[in-house]
Amino acid sequence: MQPVFIVGEQRSGSNLLRLMLSQAGLAAPHPPHILSRLMPLVPSYGDLDQNSNWRRLIEDACLLVERNPVPWQSVDHFDRQAIEERCRERSLIAIFGALMDTYAESQGAQAWVCKSMQYSKYGEELDRYFVTPKYLFLYRDGRDVTLSFTKAVVGDKHPYHIARRWNESQSVCLAEQERIPERYHSLCYEEITAEPEPILRRLCDFLELPFTPAMLDFHRSSEAQATSDKSQLWQNLSRPVMRNNTKKFLTGLTERQIRIVESVAGASLDALGYERAFVQPNEELVFGAEELAIFEKQNAATKAARRATMEEGDSRRREHQLDTLTQRVYFMTEFSRQEALQFLTFVHEEHIPEGATVVEEGSMERDLFFIIDGTAAIFRGGEKIAELANGECFGEISMFSGGPRTGTVRAQTDLRVFRLPWARLRGLRVDAPGLANQVLWAVSARLADRFRGALA
Repeated sequence: MQPVFIVGEQRSGSNLLRLMLSQAGLAAPHPPHILSRLMPLVPSYGDLDQNSNWRRLIEDACLLVERNPVPWQSVDHFDRQAIEERCRERSLIAIFGALMDTYAESQGAQAWVCKSMQYSKYGEELDRYFVTPKYLFLYRDGRDVTLSFTKAVVGDKHPYHIARRWNESQSVCLAEQERIPERYHSLCYEEITAEPEPILRRLCDFLELPFTPAMLDFHRSSEAQATSDKSQLWQNLSRPVMRNNTKKFLTGLTERQIRIVESVAGASLDALGYERAFVQPNEELVFGAEELAIFEKQNAATKAARRATMEEGDSRRREHQLDTLTQRVYFMTEFSRQEALQFLTFVHEEHIPEGATVVEEGSMERDLFFIIDGTAAIFRGGEKIAELANGECFGEISMFSGGPRTGTVRAQTDLRVFRLPWARLRGLRVDAPGLANQVLWAVSARLADRFRGALA
């Protein structure tokens, strides 16, 4: 099975290209972003040589796909054992490949395309597993990308943040193109929308596929209709190519906003052949710490305001997918997708057998635990004083006080927990103080509830 990856940055026409390729016979499902969402969390699953850990990772990857906001056509459930049997090694990339191969076979395709744009950063790992994957570097003027993100219901909203991310992704893709030029093919969004047929013919030559006029009629496909119906982000997919959708930043952004983008991302604009409007090389603006702090506040406030305008159905579908990783921990239901995934990078998932002691009364360690599956009991002086179930936390008294453990916690059933080591909690407070405050506030509120219950 031939894997093909569309890489670059979002809001650059990747869904347009995905649907065009699906008309050429490639399996091109809407992406659940398996690697982006789960790769940072792989260490929390523990040793993948242990079957329970390995199968939990398979389960979560399958759930991400099954709960994707845009369902995969003809596949609404994956056979977990069949996915495991397809994996040539125990890794997330192997699971991802097995899922994509399964879908491609269901579509009668000999190749598949994934449009999770940020996968360029996994280039060497993808090369190692898939051996000869091909990459389509799709790029668009970073100033128009910035304008598009400011209007979208997802993503960053301040030009500084958008431009920084765009510049980073373009730099990675350009470096990867130099590393493996024979397997990299560049496509310019502005050229695709201006003269799509010659661009698509050259693309088909690169992919060793026959060109078909149906690629130009992508908007008539059932997949295009299904995608456009799911979110206001993708409404244009049910229409023909928008040939005048370029240089809108000249009227859609202020001069100040354009100057910010050109200062942050000027090097990538230059490398990709885009002419600067205001800021010439070596004239870039420099932003101090105080100004960056203002940008951060403005970005956060505008993101929250945009999220509030998301259509209810779109929001519900996205949150349903996020629940795959967060639904068992009570306070994470209040996190945004980005906050939840960031928090999960600080914890370790541990599996504790029934009857085992998790923490010992009198011990001095200060780690915090969140139960994600199973039940536990608290003992003090050998007497059972409480039970804990899914979503509950324990270890918070020692975490706050620095004193010895006030009770022993034992697993009443096989137990899965997220463990937040004390050292990593301190790191969370430094790297993401707002997120740390949310965690600590939720834990302290739960602790207060327990005290009230004990006094009632």
